[in-house]
Amino acid sequence: MSSKQIGRRSFLSRTASVAAITPLAASSYARVIGSNDRISVGIIGCGSRGNALLRDFSNNAQEGNAEIVAVCDIWNQRREETRERVGEQQKGRIPRAIISYPELLGCEEIDAVIIATIDHQHPVMLKDAAEQKKDVYVEKPLSIEWKYLKQAFKAVQDNNIVVQNGTQLRSWPSFNGCREFVQSGALGKILRCEQARSSYRPYWHSYKGYLEEKDTDWKAFLMHAPKRPWDADVYTAWMGYRPFSNGALGGMMSHFIDLVHFITGAQAPHSAVAGGGIYVWKDARTVPDAIQATMEYPEEFQVSYCSNYGSGGANYFRIIGTKGVMDLNDWNQPVVSGEGSEDPDRIAEKQNIEPIPRDPHMLNWLKCIRSRKQPNAGIDAGFSHAVAAIMSDEAFLTGRRMIYDPERRKIKKV
Repeated sequence: MSSKQIGRRSFLSRTASVAAITPLAASSYARVIGSNDRISVGIIGCGSRGNALLRDFSNNAQEGNAEIVAVCDIWNQRREETRERVGEQQKGRIPRAIISYPELLGCEEIDAVIIATIDHQHPVMLKDAAEQKKDVYVEKPLSIEWKYLKQAFKAVQDNNIVVQNGTQLRSWPSFNGCREFVQSGALGKILRCEQARSSYRPYWHSYKGYLEEKDTDWKAFLMHAPKRPWDADVYTAWMGYRPFSNGALGGMMSHFIDLVHFITGAQAPHSAVAGGGIYVWKDARTVPDAIQATMEYPEEFQVSYCSNYGSGGANYFRIIGTKGVMDLNDWNQPVVSGEGSEDPDRIAEKQNIEPIPRDPHMLNWLKCIRSRKQPNAGIDAGFSHAVAAIMSDEAFLTGRRMIYDPERRKIKKV
């Protein structure tokens, strides 16, 4: 079978401390962008992920008729280096360099922003951008804290902005083929989805502190996190430290769980349990190097995610249905087979999933800024992946089963 306002003055005074096609309200943007008008974009966060997104932006800027007009980072060196790099990419159109993100959001000429900062800052910056009527591309995870997730979600709804979450795998042709195959019923009733994604070293070990406090703004880095003394390793390797990250659950599982939602059509899980700890890499970093989370969905299937740092072997990504198994370990070429099924309509023979072409994730966002349609990974998708990651992390921290009530948008432990 083939796969078929707040006020500008008060704002600037603050410190830095499901894929649908429904058009958004016309009031969702301050400046009406005509089909021939160039979209002016600012980026907040010029680290490794920010520069990766800038490459994506550069590759799609001409077709999307957009340009970077401002770069913002509290780290002086990164901000200036990125400004020069973008100027070269834009053939001499050099963007402004801005230290404080509220100042960038207060620029009337900026239509949209890319947020590529520390994980705990994502929802706060998204909320602030929404209140300034800026459309947003925000890196995943959308949030690692329930309070700030709800605030950001409400601000997006109240201001009707276009939000694209950085779960870019939704825009891959291969996974769009998987979605069509599963939602056609060809895999049968979904029973479970599972992924093990590990490596020898934790990915946060790729970063090491090498700057002085005078080169950045430590208070702005901390934002709402508890005050603590300057620590260069925390600043540069924040992915390995709480409360700035929840480790692989937000850093890795958010991609997986978003694909589960995208491919199956499910939203947030009903319950989550999790266990793990620091088993191998016993150093100053505080997020677990081993984590196992299991979630149950209202659609009556289970989802399992595992990361163990200390070995990069035995990785897998599978979706199991009553008619067979979908193997997605090769992200570019998923395959299906009738393995394990005795259903009369099981998949007859092993076959590749046929890809379905889609615009690149960044281009999809830029097009939606003009059309006011929901992008591939809109705010509902971001909310759902964040719920799953937050529930799993709370389950790990408390040793309790977490339950999500979608009607009241509440998480409780049992």
